[in-house]
Amino acid sequence: MKITALKTHAVHVNHRGDWTFLAVHTDEGITGYGEVNPGGARSGSVDFLQQVEPVLAGRDPGAIERILADLLPSHVDRPKVMALSALDQALWDIKGKVLGVPVADLIGGRCRDEIPLYANINRATTDRTPAGFARNAAAAVADGFDAVKLAPFDGMPAGIDRASDAREGISCMEAVRAAIGPDVSLLIDCHSHFTARGGCEVFDALRDLSLYWYEEPVPDEDHDGYLAIKDHIDVPLAGGESLMYREGFWPVLDQGMMDVIMPDVTIVGGLWELKKVAAMAEGRGIPTAPHGPFGPLTIAAGVQAMAAHPGFQILEYAWGEVPWRHELIEPPERIEGGRIQISDRPGLGVSLNMDTIETYRADRDR
Repeated sequence: MKITALKTHAVHVNHRGDWTFLAVHTDEGITGYGEVNPGGARSGSVDFLQQVEPVLAGRDPGAIERILADLLPSHVDRPKVMALSALDQALWDIKGKVLGVPVADLIGGRCRDEIPLYANINRATTDRTPAGFARNAAAAVADGFDAVKLAPFDGMPAGIDRASDAREGISCMEAVRAAIGPDVSLLIDCHSHFTARGGCEVFDALRDLSLYWYEEPVPDEDHDGYLAIKDHIDVPLAGGESLMYREGFWPVLDQGMMDVIMPDVTIVGGLWELKKVAAMAEGRGIPTAPHGPFGPLTIAAGVQAMAAHPGFQILEYAWGEVPWRHELIEPPERIEGGRIQISDRPGLGVSLNMDTIETYRADRDR
């Protein structure tokens, strides 16, 4: 079998941008699919995939490690790593389809039959008031989710040093907790808006809300800030969504900066690299909860990787952005009670529905 072509397909989602999917075609009619991180799609990942298409033409798609090693950038180039992350997903999809088994069976076998999800309502919430967040949180719970996340400090400046300067975001969290009740898990993403002192003060203001975790209160490079906040709070400290490859997670694990790591399959280097990073963390007793509030192929890849990982905790799901999300793949995405069943179908278990792609194709791809 040989690779014949790489094609990208983007659909317009909303004010937050597009979802971009990669299709790797072969001479035997088997196509593998992956998803490009939205930031990478805007900043050069698609261009890089177009550039390497002639290099990959004629290559055996089953030689995944060798292909990715040959294309590895000489220095950390985020758009290229995001492109390779999508390529990795697609190549594993092909391998599973060729062998007639789910990817999870190829990377260790299943540890579970279903994957718990949390509903990230942040991207779907255009009314960024306490009432707007509360309304969407309640709707996600009505859809069956028993865990909800938001990022209420978006739009605020970086480097917030006092809780008094984050009062609006704190009010959003309080409104959401009141709307969903005490039994639904409540997650917060701070998107690195705080200093160490600010992160500690804001947590103190939220302490009575019984948070599931406290995510990315300070920038990735503020190692001392992470350690100070971790020592101060009484819930798990989570982060790492922007880190690339195993090397990106070495300081996190070596210094014990986080209680939960959140590698993103569209950023970390792909499905296989996600599995490797998760195994590193497992060796330190740290669970993995992959980031990825994007399209259905991100979920499909995360499901396969975490189905085969004993130390998995929970997977992110982009709730409520478009009503036709489930129609983008075949078979359609089916989630019940905030859980997604692990598919028995080969590869990632899904394929793109090109009719839906054509209906919602982004203008730049028409």
